[in-house]
Amino acid sequence: MKNLLENLFEEFNNRGISYCVRSKYKHLPKSLDNGDIDMLLEKKDFLKFIEIIKKFKFKFYPYTKPNFFYFIYDKNLGLIHLDVILIKKMISIKKYKNFYIPANEKSIPNRKTFLQKIKTGLRRRIYWLFNGPVIVFEGPDGSGKSTLTNAVYTILEKFPIKKEIIHFATHFNGNKKPSKLKRALTRAFSILKVWKNKILGKISITDRYIYLTFRKHRQIFGKILKFLAPKPDIVFVMKSSPEEIRKRKIGQRDLLSNDMIKELYKVYDSIPGKIDINTKKPKKENLEFMVNKILEKILI
Repeated sequence: MKNLLENLFEEFNNRGISYCVRSKYKHLPKSLDNGDIDMLLEKKDFLKFIEIIKKFKFKFYPYTKPNFFYFIYDKNLGLIHLDVILIKKMISIKKYKNFYIPANEKSIPNRKTFLQKIKTGLRRRIYWLFNGPVIVFEGPDGSGKSTLTNAVYTILEKFPIKKEIIHFATHFNGNKKPSKLKRALTRAFSILKVWKNKILGKISITDRYIYLTFRKHRQIFGKILKFLAPKPDIVFVMKSSPEEIRKRKIGQRDLLSNDMIKELYKVYDSIPGKIDINTKKPKKENLEFMVNKILEKILI
């Protein structure tokens, strides 16, 4: 079965697009080898190229001219980053596997000038300023929340926006449960971190958020907290059965009862626009869905 890149190159070839992979191509199309796909594209074919890119559901990352950046996540290949440079007339090329490379097999460097780098860098910073995305992961302990939070962060490490994982839970000191004051301070400082990232244009990836705070008592404080906290761009809720959650947490402190787990899910179900993630599905499948949802939300 062909992978996404093989199908993409085949589509380029079938549409008669004049292109080549200008460097780091020997591992393609079976693997990304942790790198980008650097391409040259003839200007006359740009509109056809865009049609294909949209068909394959790539998302555009703005303000990188003269380069054009496109992203998608594939569960088998990882985060695919197309770095495209437009040229008036294609250089001499030859076929390599099922795509094209320079005929002399020499890498073609990106000749972006220092001033161009400064200009695009500033435009990107201005674009993201006061617009840092907030991605929330919710779910009871044992639902797979922290595992998927860390996995998404790792996948996005090479994505060209700074990012940070923010934990809203307060760590235990040995077996001693943290005080209410310590938990309140942890949440307050975590909200401040999210605001800082939002203002500076960084991605906040939060392990939990403010939805369970004051859910039983003093609900007015919970409403104030929700008003003060930045509105998330996406909330993922890890869905797992109470039996599965309890099975994962056997032998650990704070083992939740079935009724408590069901109560937590009632709170999560009230979150506007939340996206349920069935953690019984393969991890790769969930990550592909989640990362592409994030790209869809924050890119064009």
